[in-house]
Amino acid sequence: MPQTGPLTPCPECGAPANGAETCTDRYHACLALEYPNPAYAQVHHFTVLAYMLQHPSQLSAAGWQAMKQLLGRFLLEGISPTRMRELLQKQMQHKSFSMVKGEPMPPPTWHWRKTILDVRLGNAEMYCADVRAWAESVHNDIQT
Repeated sequence: MPQTGPLTPCPECGAPANGAETCTDRYHACLALEYPNPAYAQVHHFTVLAYMLQHPSQLSAAGWQAMKQLLGRFLLEGISPTRMRELLQKQMQHKSFSMVKGEPMPPPTWHWRKTILDVRLGNAEMYCADVRAWAESVHNDIQT
């Protein structure tokens, strides 16, 4: 059934309303493509980090900062997800840390240039290019 009344943007990232599809709907659609398909899954780490950084209500302030650092390392250093897992496992042996518990992350006050709703799902090549561009945009937006 078509939605009636005004469409409201996403309360967390400000993405323009896209009919009945929310950012959460699109995130789940992305994950549904990535899990069974290696061609889509190659950008999974970017999907999760970009989404969570733009939707911080699920994160602690420390968790948001950790994800910000992870995204930067993936993009700028080209570390693979496998290598990052190894580094994080060593790091976590010496820290007590939670991505979700603790002081909540206040909502960002900046405008996001790209959101998950800009990611096209049509084919793996297009999808991966869009997710990478979105992740790069998120990284650039949070540097200011």
